[in-house]
Amino acid sequence: IVFLPDDDAVRERVREGFAQALRPLGLAVSGWRRVPVDDSVCGAQAKASMPAIEQLFVVPVLDVEGARMTPDAFDHALYLGRRRAEQALRETQGETSGVYVVSLSASSIGYKGMVLPQYLPQLYPDLQRADLASSAVVFHQRFSTNTSPRWPLAQPFRLLAHNGEINTI
Repeated sequence: IVFLPDDDAVRERVREGFAQALRPLGLAVSGWRRVPVDDSVCGAQAKASMPAIEQLFVVPVLDVEGARMTPDAFDHALYLGRRRAEQALRETQGETSGVYVVSLSASSIGYKGMVLPQYLPQLYPDLQRADLASSAVVFHQRFSTNTSPRWPLAQPFRLLAHNGEINTI
């Protein structure tokens, strides 16, 4: 899941930036999907600042001998790809500054939102799908006292939950 700027041309440049960052790691972008959202559960500030939210699909590329990387190597390459894409986009700043990678993993999907906890499944209708099952769900709610709320400021939980009260649902 990636938060992207609303501008179509900028989004396309960001997508290409991801493809360029992933290629040297033996990864290829197989597609992007606009994540369905129901922003009727968002407050005025959350709705006004909501990014475009898309899923990035990545596949390992076969090597010259037709071998595919191991699951551990794939996870490592995804981690490096996320970091390299973030760094490359940070260097360009300006129009791509609205980019934030929520999750890029072969085993988990992260969903973030500036909504009350009970509204997360309504914000993301995917979470109501019967065929989207999970063995565990971690939810974190945090109200910052020293910053204004922003979509990217939600806890990342890319690998581990930390720093605050944890609720399971």
